[in-house]
Amino acid sequence: MLASEVLQLLTTPANVPFIAHLGAPNIRRSILRVDYVTDEHAARKLLPEPLHLPLIPRASVFFTQFFNSHGDVPLLEVTQSIEAVSSAGVVGDYIQAVYTDNVTSIIHNREAYLQPVLYGVGSIVHRDGASNFSLAVNDTVVVHGSAGYRSEPMFADDAVEFLQRPKFFLKVLGRPALGEPAKPTLFMLRSAKLEVSEAYRLPSRLTLDGHIMAPFDQLPVRHIDSCHTFETTWSIGETEVLHRY
Repeated sequence: MLASEVLQLLTTPANVPFIAHLGAPNIRRSILRVDYVTDEHAARKLLPEPLHLPLIPRASVFFTQFFNSHGDVPLLEVTQSIEAVSSAGVVGDYIQAVYTDNVTSIIHNREAYLQPVLYGVGSIVHRDGASNFSLAVNDTVVVHGSAGYRSEPMFADDAVEFLQRPKFFLKVLGRPALGEPAKPTLFMLRSAKLEVSEAYRLPSRLTLDGHIMAPFDQLPVRHIDSCHTFETTWSIGETEVLHRY
């Protein structure tokens, strides 16, 4: 292999195709999201400066199924986030952690994307007018709950406004294990295009437990604020660097 060819490599090993960075340009997804009021001190400990908490500290757990991303149907991710406000006053979701059992998604995010992805097995089952959901890590169930199924319709404009809130990610750039200095960087990601075909408000229940690799109980549930389900099509927008540490 010539040196010029080595410079063009994106991943190793060199004889294995790399995972496409963007996947499908327009991704169809289904979201079940529970927002709840949590402990202020716990949220403040996990939220990196210069982001800060709103007056009422909220966190979220949401299950997202991607139906045409990287050829996997469907790809299920479970996310825990903290509601955060940037120094410019922009309200969004700070992504604390994402869990999936999809190897393609784990590798893709590690190599090319911003999400802090860990391994976990999520499940959503619709039965008898309810949606039952759970997340297990190493046979330990750390999230379980239920929600009504399509209970109260939302206006599409309200759903779009809710989903267009940006997401904040903390990613450590560089390779400290290889002697490169760590470069923690705070990013903000917006959606480039977003369409909502269905949106509902739901009654819900949520129970969080803890595992050393999935400490969901560090952001305890004080009371549930709201629950929504969405059917959307979206495309990834531009990222903006908010802070370099």
